[in-house]
Amino acid sequence: MKRLTAILLLVLCLLSACGGNAANADSYRYARANSRSAYFFSEKDLSSSLFAVPYTYCIEVVRDEGDWYYARYAEDSGIYRAVYGYCRKSDFDAVEGEPEVKYLYKAIDVTYTTDGGGSTLPVPGEIVVQAAYYGNYYAGANAYSYVWCQGSFGYIEGATDDYPLLNVQPADTPPTEERKEGMSAGLISAIVICSLAAVALLMLFFTTRKKPEA
Repeated sequence: MKRLTAILLLVLCLLSACGGNAANADSYRYARANSRSAYFFSEKDLSSSLFAVPYTYCIEVVRDEGDWYYARYAEDSGIYRAVYGYCRKSDFDAVEGEPEVKYLYKAIDVTYTTDGGGSTLPVPGEIVVQAAYYGNYYAGANAYSYVWCQGSFGYIEGATDDYPLLNVQPADTPPTEERKEGMSAGLISAIVICSLAAVALLMLFFTTRKKPEA
């Protein structure tokens, strides 16, 4: 009975190690927009789109929910505020490690015009304020930019496409044979550990096996 208990404990420990390595191999913290229509949604519903994440820029994956990511875009920094929502996995490519540049930070000018209402009194004229650009939104033939401005989110007319595209790193391209070896390091570790577990079990079995009586 003691021998059986020891074997079972060893199996559980090693299988736990294998599972942990396999999970780490498939987990990613960031994912990059692979097109100009990689939308960010407020809910897991295609009708709740807010904006298209700027092409080649990233979201931070908070958790994996099947065909969706629950994610964050941007950070509380300067004129920006972090937003949380959902993205479809198919619109994003997982990124290994932490990208040097994650989010697009771009300030755009929003112009307010004061209407004097027909009064002969002087009015302030145009007022220009800075807004934080998040991404484009298309409604039929009309294009808008989703922004954070003066303490609230909203849309202004016109798409904003004049931003630099990031270079796609080799880690984000379809892997060559050499890349596959590097990308599967976690899986290789899991296989090695499980193989060692099998050897340990055999050794434990034979070393504790009772010799037949003469």
